[in-house]
Amino acid sequence: MVEGERVVGVDAGKPATVRTASGPMTADAVVLATGAPILERGLYFAKTEVRRSYVVAMRVPGGEDAIPRGMYLSIERPTHSLRTAPDPGGELLLVGGNGHPTGRVPSELAYVDGLAQWGVENFPGAVEVSRWSAQDYRSGNLIPFVGWFPRGRGRVYLATGYNKWGMTNGVAAALSLTADLTGETLDWAQVMHHRRTHPADLAAGIGMNVRVGTTMAKVWAAAERAEPDIAEEMSPPAEGTGHVGHAGRHPVAVSTIDGRTCALSAVCTHLGGIVHWNDAEHTWDCPLHGSRFAPDGDVLEGPATESLRQA
Repeated sequence: MVEGERVVGVDAGKPATVRTASGPMTADAVVLATGAPILERGLYFAKTEVRRSYVVAMRVPGGEDAIPRGMYLSIERPTHSLRTAPDPGGELLLVGGNGHPTGRVPSELAYVDGLAQWGVENFPGAVEVSRWSAQDYRSGNLIPFVGWFPRGRGRVYLATGYNKWGMTNGVAAALSLTADLTGETLDWAQVMHHRRTHPADLAAGIGMNVRVGTTMAKVWAAAERAEPDIAEEMSPPAEGTGHVGHAGRHPVAVSTIDGRTCALSAVCTHLGGIVHWNDAEHTWDCPLHGSRFAPDGDVLEGPATESLRQA
């Protein structure tokens, strides 16, 4: 097993070649289970919508007797979910929800703080223990894309679009892909293999991509209007903050984390979106297709495979 290697491309030869940052590797079959597929063919980055959501673990006065048993999902917007988790100090309540499109809100921190506040309001006296986030992908018809990859010559496969049901859809995808590779037939898996496009699916896809196009225009316009010019900035951003400005006509992303100030190109290396500062997780997130980058520009999540360039 090889871990910790960044995959930057896959060639569907015989054998298939996986191109990594450290050199090539070969395999009889390759499964792309990278959230959003890192290969452009098939345009799956445009066929899925990417969203971030949050979970806050809380200790509730009264312990297990005060916590609802089971799992619950609300019908209001934004959606909230409740479930429990074991802990040495006693059962915890997990409050989830407040999802939003990646990179398209003014403040991610406000969303996760709002989720914690919702938990306290509904469970008075609850104390936050920890918080975290997730990134999820959903298709237009809400059915995951699982199986062969276009032009993969039967050697490249994909799995994406779990729509926040990874514990079930992820397992189903694994079983389906295993059957594909071993030559088995699973009747129920044919639903995921038949990628028919119905009118409603087409409309949903068009809507997603219209929103992407609108966002592209807005973020570039905002970057061009940003002040001040980074080249003339006299002081770095405050600790834990980041902003997008410009150096001449070039959008620049600047942040300060742990006393280190980094200035990067604000242009996403995937399809040229302008990245947005995620104030909850201190990352640069692309509002187009969900690529995410560390404060120093290192790519954290695809479909981008290259880091943000130094400004």
